[in-house]
Amino acid sequence: RKWLLLLRGFCGHIALSAYLESLDHIPLAEAVFLGKVHPMAAAILSYIFLGEALSMARAMGILVSFFGVTMISKPSWTGLVSGDLFGHFLALLAGALSGAAYCCVRCLSRNDSEDEMWTLLALPLVSLPFCAKDAWFGAAKHEASTWALLLMLGLCTQMGQVFLVRGLKVLPAASGTQAMYFGTLSGVVLGSALGEGLPSLETSLGAVLIITSLQLAESAESIGSGGNTNKVK
Repeated sequence: RKWLLLLRGFCGHIALSAYLESLDHIPLAEAVFLGKVHPMAAAILSYIFLGEALSMARAMGILVSFFGVTMISKPSWTGLVSGDLFGHFLALLAGALSGAAYCCVRCLSRNDSEDEMWTLLALPLVSLPFCAKDAWFGAAKHEASTWALLLMLGLCTQMGQVFLVRGLKVLPAASGTQAMYFGTLSGVVLGSALGEGLPSLETSLGAVLIITSLQLAESAESIGSGGNTNKVK
């Protein structure tokens, strides 16, 4: 299904480009907050196009997790209301297209005959032609330490893609992408390890909301699987 691989690659590339561009217009906290709509987008799109169940418990769990992200990222509400509308649009577009890309991954992963390697390579193969020129001419502008950090970033990102593909092979898009909110928690832990100090009470409460909402959604769906699962209409 080459068209689906291409769609996954284009959605991922445009989402990443839009997110990076949004950082030139709005603060990082606002971009992170708005970009985290991707589990909502993935849940809705998988419900519509893949026919996957979206229980009320899962929908509420995603919303509560999103509120937990809000407590951690601490966006400026004044900036969200009266800030750069184009930057906000780009961040929301990044989140929505990320959700679409994850739906493509879920659709590809459900097919046992689909080669996992091509699913993993879809994004870099689509992105490479758009980025090669700037990467080549910009190489001399960066020091070796910067390139080392970029290499680490690329390796960590690709490892994340491996686990994403394998996770969405066994999990519906809604639950699989909700679990990705744990990335926000890892940022808090790494920040503390790198000397940013212990997380505040508000950040800790946000982390509790993310963890608890995911567990409660899983428990509710496990109980509901024995009967009729309520779907969001």
